[in-house]
Parts: sequence; C-alpha cells; structure tokens
Amino acid sequence: MVSPDIQKIDRLLQFILATAGQEDFGGRELGPIHLIKYVYLADLEHAKHRNGETYTNLPWKFHHFGPWCDEAYLQIDPALQAVGANKKVIELNSPKYEGEFVRWSVDDDELFVRLERELPLIITGPIQKYVHDFNSITEDLLHFVYKTFPMLTARPGETLNFSIPDFIRNENEQDSGGPQTTPEKLTARQQKEKKADLEALREKFRKRLEEKKRKPKIRFEPPVYDDVYFEGLKTLDSLAGEEIKDIEGVARFSEDIWKSKARFDPDVP
Repeated sequence: MVSPDIQKIDRLLQFILATAGQEDFGGRELGPIHLIKYVYLADLEHAKHRNGETYTNLPWKFHHFGPWCDEAYLQIDPALQAVGANKKVIELNSPKYEGEFVRWSVDDDELFVRLERELPLIITGPIQKYVHDFNSITEDLLHFVYKTFPMLTARPGETLNFSIPDFIRNENEQDSGGPQTTPEKLTARQQKEKKADLEALREKFRKRLEEKKRKPKIRFEPPVYDDVYFEGLKTLDSLAGEEIKDIEGVARFSEDIWKSKARFDPDVP
C-alpha cells in the first residue's frame, strides 16, 4: 500500500483555506470537518481523471455519515499553522451547548496564487467551485459527499474504493463522445496551446485580485457564539414552520442494503 503524501496533503489543506479566503467576509472560516471533506473531494476529482488514483493516497473510510481519514485530520494544525492561518477556538459553556469548536481562516492572495500554480488544474478548479457552493454549510456539504460514488458503494467502517464504477465511466464516455483512452503525449504545439490557455486563466485571476485590492476594505466582525447567537438561530429555524415532533423507535435493515444497487445504480428504480 502506498503511504499518504504529507506534502501534498499540506498543500491541499492550505489551498482549500486560501480559497475560502477569497470568498466574501462572512464565508472565510472553515472548521476541521469542512477541510477534511474538501480534501476528500479533491482526491475524488483526481481519481476521476487518473483511473481511480487519488492525489494524496489517504486511506479514506466510511465513517458515520461521511468519508473520514485520521491522517488528514492530524495534518490540519501543522499544515495551516505553517502558513500563518488564524485558529479560533470557540468555547461553549451553556447548559444547552457544551464543548468547543474550531474555525480556521487565512486572507493571503499571494499564497492562493502560489498554491494554485503548484496543484493540478483538475483539482484546483473543482475545489474553488465546491468551496464557493458549500463554504462552511456543514449539512449541505455532508449531504453532497455522502452521495459520491465511493460512499455509495461502501458500508460503514469500510475503506473507500475510488475505482470508477461503470455507470460513471459510461457517463464520461458519453460526455466526451467516445471511450476514454490513455492520454497520448502532447506535441510541442499542443503543449504551447495548453500553456497559453492556463496563462490566460491566471491572467484573468490576476485581474480579479487587482480589482479586489482597489475596493475599499470592509472590516468584518464575526458574531459572538453565545446563547444569544444560538437562540437567534433557533428563532430563524422556527420561521420555517412547525417543528417536526421527535418519535422513538427501532428500525432494522439487512446488512445487504449497503451493497445494494439501489444505493448507487441509476438504472435501478
């Protein structure tokens, strides 16, 4: 078994947080669970283009309601501290909410540009989209990763398999107009054209950064995570309608359900 690549894990964690730093002021903080899920999605995107080979070689597992890897979790602190990221630990000492939760943030345009150049394009593009779409909205992010094919083809506690299933492979072939083959070596002209396209994308982003610098700085003050904050969230939730009442019961399912085609095969009604 190939060992996880720590340098790649660190760069990926740093890029994910730097990408969040490009968002609006209210969406720049990420917690450990968000960082880990985005690393998983980066590995998944890499596997889709590299015949099931992940970028980090991390041993992902089906843990509770999503993909998890202890090695990824343990790298968060050293990787983010290395780039001077801000770590905020929020203590909850009320009768209703106990414990603590962590939020990381970094606002460094140069770091973002450097890491974007160091990481594969097949990872950086999707990560920017995922971070923009889900940010730190835990429920939406968990729901999305749970429906990815490595999760849908595994049972709880099992190591995830990133080999591309036939139904995903067939979709890719239809989108590209035919079967996928091993990429041929690019000619000098093709390499030049690819380099020009990439430079055009970078130039577009450089212009975005210049535009961002010209805008007046707005100081964002994060909320105080106290009883008032959580009571406010509760009030907003109540506006959505009558609360669903809790019921108690026991539901039993056969273990075979985890490997059932109904979980992942789109052709099963």
